[in-house]
Amino acid sequence: MKLFTDFVPHLLFYGFLLLAALFVLVLLLWVLGLTFSPFVWLTTKLLKTRCPECKGFFKRKLVDSETSDKREVLRTVNRVDHGVLYSNNLLALNHGFEINRQEQVAFVEETFTHTWQCKDPACGHKWQTQEFHGYEGSLDS
Repeated sequence: MKLFTDFVPHLLFYGFLLLAALFVLVLLLWVLGLTFSPFVWLTTKLLKTRCPECKGFFKRKLVDSETSDKREVLRTVNRVDHGVLYSNNLLALNHGFEINRQEQVAFVEETFTHTWQCKDPACGHKWQTQEFHGYEGSLDS
C-alpha cells in the first residue's frame, strides 16, 4: 500500500506534464502551420526567378509576351440567388431564402506565352513559359 501511495503523486505529476506537453505540441503545430505557408510561397516565387540552364537566381528577364490562344467556351456555373419574403403582419417575421441554380456562362480562356532570357551574358539561355487566364465574358464585348 505504501508503494501505491508514494506512486500516486508522481502519476498525477507526470499526467499533468504529459497534458502540458501535448498542449504545447498542438500549439506549436498550429503556429508552424501558419508560418510554414509563407515559406512555401517564398520558395516557389524564388525558384521561378532561376535560369534553367545555369541555375542562377534572379537571372530571368522578360523578352517577349504574346497571346498565343484566345477562345470562348461555355462553362456551367453554380449561382445562388438571395431574397426576402416580407410579411404583411406587423408581428410576423420576414423570411429569407436562397435559390441554388446552375447556369451556362460564356468564358474567355486566354493563353499567354512569355519568352525569358538569362541576364548572365555568358549563359544567354532563352526559354518559354505559358500562363492561362479565364474570365467570364465573350470575345464580342
